[in-house]
Amino acid sequence: MEARSLSRVAMLAAGAVGAYVFESLLPMPLPWARIGLSNIFVVISLFGWGFRDAFLVNLARVVAGNLLLGVLLSPAFVFSLAGSTGALLAMAVVRWKLVPPLSVVGASCIGAVVNNVVQVLLFTVLLSWSGIVSSLLGGFILLGVAVGFVTGLIASRILKKVVLERTGFVG
Repeated sequence: MEARSLSRVAMLAAGAVGAYVFESLLPMPLPWARIGLSNIFVVISLFGWGFRDAFLVNLARVVAGNLLLGVLLSPAFVFSLAGSTGALLAMAVVRWKLVPPLSVVGASCIGAVVNNVVQVLLFTVLLSWSGIVSSLLGGFILLGVAVGFVTGLIASRILKKVVLERTGFVG
């Protein structure tokens, strides 16, 4: 990995970890319900520079964020890693395999929904509380769409500015 690429990944990962820790300080309306501010950096990485960078930013965000919060290797870490990895894979598929590809906002919505569904399924498999958790799945899907829309919109605006500056159209 060249120095410029490594620096970019480190900068985006640092932003993602900072957003992840900041978000943990905010009150959660529901258990496991996060706004997903740190996902903005993963979406920017995926759409701006590709899957490898997004994978590294996502992995650094989950590992470093959970380490700083003191929950590394806990169930929260496992759920976070599984959900975010599933979301990244889903966003990559709709980005490069869907014709025509979805927008940044559309892919972010899909990623947020997949993140929530993977976490609910994992919770159900590991703890066998299918009745309680399954009844919440619809709410988590709706929450995923709303959160994915907001994070996708923010990522899209940032990407437009970065691309414009990189190509020299903004002075």
